Amino acid sequence: MDFFNKSEQAILLKAKNIVVGFSGGADSTLALFATNEFLKSHDQASKLSALYVDHQVQADSSDWLKHCESFCAKQNIRFESQKAEIKQSGQGFEAAARSARQDIFSTYSQDTAIILGHHMDDQVETVFFRVLRGTGLKGLTGIQRQTKINGKDLIRPLLHVSKEEILRLIAETQLDFIEDDSNQDNSYSRNFLRNKVIPLILERWPGAKKNTARMANLLSKQSKLYHQFLTEKLKTLCDEDGLLLDQLSKLDYFERAELIRIWLDQQSFTSPNESQMKELEKSFFQSRQDANPTIKFYREDAQRTGVILSKTNNYLIAEELNE
Repeated sequence: MDFFNKSEQAILLKAKNIVVGFSGGADSTLALFATNEFLKSHDQASKLSALYVDHQVQADSSDWLKHCESFCAKQNIRFESQKAEIKQSGQGFEAAARSARQDIFSTYSQDTAIILGHHMDDQVETVFFRVLRGTGLKGLTGIQRQTKINGKDLIRPLLHVSKEEILRLIAETQLDFIEDDSNQDNSYSRNFLRNKVIPLILERWPGAKKNTARMANLLSKQSKLYHQFLTEKLKTLCDEDGLLLDQLSKLDYFERAELIRIWLDQQSFTSPNESQMKELEKSFFQSRQDANPTIKFYREDAQRTGVILSKTNNYLIAEELNE
């Protein structure tokens, strides 16, 4: 049951602490079991812990916590639980819950590696969902198998494995897991997509799941090349004082917008969506030369800080927004 590639194995062996997000469901159960087996084979299982996040909205959450704690005791895995503080503030529940989990992950030390149980079906759902919301290239890359969260390595070793395969492996290894009945509640958009839309697509196009996952992987590689190209160009348009507005004004809107997003991302500031970018365009590139506009973009998740953008001496300046 070897799900980790060589670079991921190196990360796990180097990390001082490894935390697996563990809900007790089939996906996270297999991710936890596989991580534990890998670490045991290298005599490093002692640095592993399972984290149960209580979102405080499910009536069964206390029972799930007890199941997770019992499972870890049987597997001799260190267990911990934390309560998530979910603040929707204009975003949907799922996005708010994700932000709350990221807040918890941010409390761990930098030498911690985080493992999550996202799988191929999650990837397909994410890509479809983003298409329906009108995403761009970055959105079509879907969920990233290996990334960073607040400087810490985050790995999703099951991203290439289907839900069907996960259930088969769970049965073979006789691992107990729990079912979340809320996954059948189609009032949630993702559940509706999973339970109603995607099955119809697969009925007509059986290869759609693997093809979508492959597309996301290819676009992820192409997106990285695109990002590298723009990052190099960005170096000629900014210095320690900020972005040069006169140089940016020579570019077309699309290129200018992409460069500003990358510049903000490099500083861990929140990235403006399309409507916000148009507001920025109007304020800084279509206003009078002597205007001194200011615009605010609020924090969107645990990895992105709210930002105030202003104009000073022909520079676009970004400063942290204290909310």
